[in-house]
Amino acid sequence: MKALKILIKSLLFLVGVSLIWRWLSRNRSLPCPTWLASMLDSRWSDRLLGTQITLDRIGLRPGQRVLEIGPGPGRLLIPAAKRVLPEGEVFGLDIQPGMIKRLKAHAARAGASNLTTILGDATQPNVPPESFDVVFLCTVFGEIPDREAALRQCYAALKPRGTLSITEFFPDPHYQSRATVQQLAEGAGFSSQATYGPWYFFTANFVKV
Repeated sequence: MKALKILIKSLLFLVGVSLIWRWLSRNRSLPCPTWLASMLDSRWSDRLLGTQITLDRIGLRPGQRVLEIGPGPGRLLIPAAKRVLPEGEVFGLDIQPGMIKRLKAHAARAGASNLTTILGDATQPNVPPESFDVVFLCTVFGEIPDREAALRQCYAALKPRGTLSITEFFPDPHYQSRATVQQLAEGAGFSSQATYGPWYFFTANFVKV
């Protein structure tokens, strides 16, 4: 009985933190803290968060130039770098210097020599226009207060017929619904291509038209 009470209290605490974090992030940028990066590196998180499933849904192919916005320590971007070999390249854009530092270290350990990091704000131009085949965001879209501006930058960065891929995972405090993602993406000029998975773990792909 005591263990059950502790479990319930822990769950209520996590839900409370998630709701507060979600409310605060509506008006300011509150990305995942760098100190949480170690939790995103473990094997259990790869399985729990569906790393390979997400990459399969994005549809990466050899030779592509790929940009991830908010890559953190590289849970998705480092295996993505291997998928686009031998001639493809991947880039990670993150607003936090600490995350960029971790990503560089992890990429070096993994031998991902085709991975480049970029320190910058997703709502600002950081890359040449029409320079990527794929731009993707995973549990990051809701962390950006001005999502419309970020989508405009994604649109500018993609080549014609390039793919924008957005993955959302509930109960992430920044979770965005399918309807919200589709509405904002289409408002930025993208055309819906396909959506994979249930509402609590989905990937929505769009095409630049």
